[in-house]
Amino acid sequence: MSEHPPPAQLELIGAIKLEFNLEASGLLIRSGKAKEILGAADIQPITIRRLYEVDSRFYLLEVPYIPASSLKGRSRSLLELALNLPLYTTDGRIYLHMRVVRDDVMDADPYCPIDNVFGTPAIDAGRLSRQDLEYLFKCWAPSRAIFRDLYPSERYVKELCKSKGDCGYVTLDDFLEEKWENRIDRVTSTADPRNLLRLRPGVEFSGGITFLVFNLDVCARKECAEKSAYKDKVGDLPVKFYLDTLLKGFELVEATYLGAAGTRGYGQVKFKELQAEFKPISPRAEGVAPPAVKGKNLAEFTASLRGWDLWNGLKGLCKS
Repeated sequence: MSEHPPPAQLELIGAIKLEFNLEASGLLIRSGKAKEILGAADIQPITIRRLYEVDSRFYLLEVPYIPASSLKGRSRSLLELALNLPLYTTDGRIYLHMRVVRDDVMDADPYCPIDNVFGTPAIDAGRLSRQDLEYLFKCWAPSRAIFRDLYPSERYVKELCKSKGDCGYVTLDDFLEEKWENRIDRVTSTADPRNLLRLRPGVEFSGGITFLVFNLDVCARKECAEKSAYKDKVGDLPVKFYLDTLLKGFELVEATYLGAAGTRGYGQVKFKELQAEFKPISPRAEGVAPPAVKGKNLAEFTASLRGWDLWNGLKGLCKS
């Protein structure tokens, strides 16, 4: 065993800019402030004040939004179950898949898509060496997917302004609907009603993800493939496998729900008008500039992405 940690060298080849619209119906991502306001709904969605430009004028509007953590967490949790991955806990309450639990490596697969796409706790090279997992250090890179908060799209806000006569008349109420719910005591039939606010059907959000592409995601390393149960799916281009996994997570979100109370009909979402564009970062990737790929819906976009010219361009970098 070496007294010094091995040297590290990691090259950021480029980034894939993924953009999309998300149409939501009955979405509820809860805010904690409703109970603090006298006369307000018992539950209301999280909101933010955001600047919109409409017809060369700027308007500061209070709008609902979807935190990046909501879409990331929902996609990740569904994929963990779909892949039948072991789940761990550090507090005895919350179970999730983790490569590292405290100081121990629990998942040593270098190509685990959950760890590599969504991120994993850090561990130093010395601990890896003591656990006889030095190969994992050569296969390690930061989280690939960087999620962004989602806000009502410019198009949706412009149409709303048009229907109201002017953006100055647009309020938060124009995005929301009130819903009453009732709990019934099974013995006495006593009712316990409550009211809440959720998104109206059809509210459209704009979102984006920056997907980092490292050299080890382009040129598969032998020591990584030999230790992975995913090597047949990864093939010679790990980045394609990772991005495909991310889109499968989106499919699962569409098939289930996003946000709270999904089993009661809330949080139905649909991905629309997706687009992916590659931005080279490394000097040797400057010649890789394929046209962007698009899709009206998730299925069409996934098919276009799998046949993207980018993949051949990235493979060519392994020869340089």
